[in-house]
Amino acid sequence: MKGRFGMVLSIAALLCGVTDPVLAQDKPRPIVEAVVGRSGFIDEGWDYFGTFGGGVRVFVTPRLAVGPEVAYLRGELDASNLTVTANVTFDFLRDDGRRIVPYLVAGGGYLRQKTLVGGGPGSTALVPFTSSEGTMSAGIGARIALGSSLFVAPEVRLGWEPESRIAVTIGVRLR
Repeated sequence: MKGRFGMVLSIAALLCGVTDPVLAQDKPRPIVEAVVGRSGFIDEGWDYFGTFGGGVRVFVTPRLAVGPEVAYLRGELDASNLTVTANVTFDFLRDDGRRIVPYLVAGGGYLRQKTLVGGGPGSTALVPFTSSEGTMSAGIGARIALGSSLFVAPEVRLGWEPESRIAVTIGVRLR
């Protein structure tokens, strides 16, 4: 027991020493974003939805950011979806005034779907249908600076519910 306790204390002390340099590094300022794009779901074929939303990114290290995103997806026949996700982004390059910063993004959360579906065998009526489930996606993008605080970021994601998303993010770095 004493050996394990000593090993745990040693690891804890080592990790405390490692975190000091990480916490001391300058982190980029938080970002507020607006998202516009197109998302696709696979049913019997592809169903596409206009996508509009927004989010926030807070950097926890100079290259790793976390934050929420809310997106509204609008499709045909009164179909709509709402996603609320937690996203993590990892910058390939440190964002220290570079014009282009490529990044990886991954997220997961909640999806609420609302649509009209067939009323059953022999029926020609459409009835409302609502469901809630999990959603997740991952992809790649690049923040392109338009000034000291403003940027645009094309992004492509693949995942589950929706299966694809192509979007452009417009962001502002807070002061």
